Amino acid sequence: MDYLGIIKRSYHISIKNKFLWIFGILAGGAAGFKGLNLNSVNYSTGSADWNKFSSSLNSYDWASFWDKFALTILGVMLFILIFAVVMFVLNIISQGALVGSVDKLDKNEKANFKIGFGIGWHQFWRIWGMALTYLAMILASLVVMVAPVVVAIVFSNYIFAVIWGCLLLLVCLIFWILIGLISPYSLRVIVLEKYGIWQSIRESLHLFRDHWIEVILIYLLLIAISLGFAIAVGLGLLLIGGLLLLVGYGAWLASSLAAVIYGVVAGLGFFILIVIVSGAFNAFYSAAITLTYQKLTRKS
Repeated sequence: MDYLGIIKRSYHISIKNKFLWIFGILAGGAAGFKGLNLNSVNYSTGSADWNKFSSSLNSYDWASFWDKFALTILGVMLFILIFAVVMFVLNIISQGALVGSVDKLDKNEKANFKIGFGIGWHQFWRIWGMALTYLAMILASLVVMVAPVVVAIVFSNYIFAVIWGCLLLLVCLIFWILIGLISPYSLRVIVLEKYGIWQSIRESLHLFRDHWIEVILIYLLLIAISLGFAIAVGLGLLLIGGLLLLVGYGAWLASSLAAVIYGVVAGLGFFILIVIVSGAFNAFYSAAITLTYQKLTRKS
């Protein structure tokens, strides 16, 4: 199989058709936020402060607070819930849209955002069902691994618990890796062949069985490209960030208000740049897997 040809073709498709970047963003290009790392309270040195804070909470008029802000809080929570649902739906649709759009573009057929969205929309339930099926498989494997260990510990059979846990952990790791390898191809079977969930899983498993060397090699190549891309983007962002900081320092010397405005605009632009770059790379990565599937099934 022409691995470099697949990479080049994926690059050209993703660069020339920038609507794919939008699907790449919605399918995961904007992921990667980290939660806040809050330190626990040090009771040995801060017990007085904690007691003061606790007493202020207890003495606060919470009834009055809820009377004033209950509707606002519920409205914000409802907005967040609706936004999360919309983003989830768009994520599922965009996965199918990327696969279907690349398939059409590789065949020199017409493809745009509307056509791609329609492809993802019509395959929404099957793509979601496939994801839930794989999730159920993973949870079932965890139950098979953990439940006997818990029972053995309850009955003080620690040797069996250790042996069973180690053996099943190894088996589950292999099983989870297999799911990670075949699930992207199950998505392509669903979108391109319009098969059902179980048939798509079976077909992707057969594909891996018959072409496991090619599948693993293209994954290794994409991992290497991903590492190189991450290093290049990281260096580029450091350079851009350094230049922005220098300009920001100059703005601060001129005016603190100008520096704040500049910081907000520059920070927003920096964030948008990261999202766009991530979306473009997601589109390229998805295209490479789609073209690999087409080559392995002799569809192009």
